[in-house]
Amino acid sequence: MADLHREAKLAALRERVRDQLDSEDEMVISASDVEAAVVPQPSNKRFMDLAQWDGALDDGTVAGLRRFASVAIFLGSALGILSGLLLLQGNPVDLLSTDLLSSERTVDLRMQVLEAESGEALEDLTIEWVDLESGTVLRSTTTDAYGWFNLEAVLTEARLLRVSGDGYTTAELELVPQSAGMPPITLTPGDGVERIALHGGEDRWTLDDAVRLSTTIGVLTILSGAVGLMAGVEVRRAGRYRRTQYLAGLALFSRGLIVFGPALILTGMIATSFAKNQFADVQEGPDVPDFR
Repeated sequence: MADLHREAKLAALRERVRDQLDSEDEMVISASDVEAAVVPQPSNKRFMDLAQWDGALDDGTVAGLRRFASVAIFLGSALGILSGLLLLQGNPVDLLSTDLLSSERTVDLRMQVLEAESGEALEDLTIEWVDLESGTVLRSTTTDAYGWFNLEAVLTEARLLRVSGDGYTTAELELVPQSAGMPPITLTPGDGVERIALHGGEDRWTLDDAVRLSTTIGVLTILSGAVGLMAGVEVRRAGRYRRTQYLAGLALFSRGLIVFGPALILTGMIATSFAKNQFADVQEGPDVPDFR
């Protein structure tokens, strides 16, 4: 009897162990399930394909971006034209005349004569402006109390400048006159003639060269700004996308107020790219270069 009772207990114990093992098999969790539970999965809303970003904007918003782009490019280009006009106004006399296209110009030659050893100004010296080929004295004057002399309206061609005075060596300088930047002339005590070659206008940068460069930059700036105005109109028309962006890119060279103009134009170009699908050529078919 005792053996039967013992066997019944062992059978019941084995059944409980078997049930417990079966329940543990059901609780097994795979590594992929753990990773899925721990690592957050990307959602479609958070990780939207950037290539399809424009589909999230309605037509009204895109049209507003296009109008903003048109205004930004137009204003940036207008600042460029203003900057070009300011550059040109830096020397209005040269702009209103045809001197830039002329081979002959006249300037007022103003120079000073000093004593070589002491550096003192020399007064009442004789100044002669001489033709190199014929030796003819074309103009003459004298130095004032501060050693200065002035020759008005002389041609910007090579001439001989002769400076002489009692007790000093005569200085003869071969030079091309300039309206500014001429160095002083120094005389040494003694007699005789000292010949000096001084081609000031041929071998170095002059004020006239700076004026010409400034004028050229001003004209190019205005032209670039005008191209930008065309780009602003093209954005508003929404005709040819690539042509519009090319025109706006050229307008960057207008340099309106150094950085403000290009910044506005660049902002307009970015906004234009947002409204790309509203352009006629993009809606018609493949986006291919078109320069019409």
